[in-house]
Amino acid sequence: MAADRPPRGRVTPPQTADLLAPGIRRAGIDDAELIANWLTQPAITRHLSSNLRGADMTPALVRAALRRRDQLWTLFMDRAKKPLGLIALDQIDAVDSLANLWYLLGTPALARQGLTSNALRHLLNANPMQLATVTAWTGAPNQASQRCLLKAGFQQIGRITGAFVIDGRRHDRLLFEKLLQPA
Repeated sequence: MAADRPPRGRVTPPQTADLLAPGIRRAGIDDAELIANWLTQPAITRHLSSNLRGADMTPALVRAALRRRDQLWTLFMDRAKKPLGLIALDQIDAVDSLANLWYLLGTPALARQGLTSNALRHLLNANPMQLATVTAWTGAPNQASQRCLLKAGFQQIGRITGAFVIDGRRHDRLLFEKLLQPA
């Protein structure tokens, strides 16, 4: 229907479905280059899972991930709408209302300001995927990420011994969960 199309030459504003919470929007295909850049920086990916650490992450691979229905990649932004970092829900199980969460801050110099924990809190309070439980993990040496998850309302629920390798050394993987109220 032609009446539903925007006039030619006009940029359509983001759909409300793209704005998931204050300062958080769904990552789009146009964000793939920025995200791929973040995912190729060892200072940023040092504590992510092994498939993301040191990987040759290309914009094409990010675009493929953004199209997956079992994942939701979001960007959290500053007041000027500049992306600061990524929050990804993956392994989304719509039947059991469960997902795993991982995240990164795209500018390490902005660490320790509460930006990531605040974004996690906003996204999970909005609960756009109608989840009951969100899980996450950190390597034991990553105390900053542990504090971030705790500030966002997660609880540590367990530990897997020696399940995270960084700098050639084995460390424990600490498991976290947050119970949500589907909106």
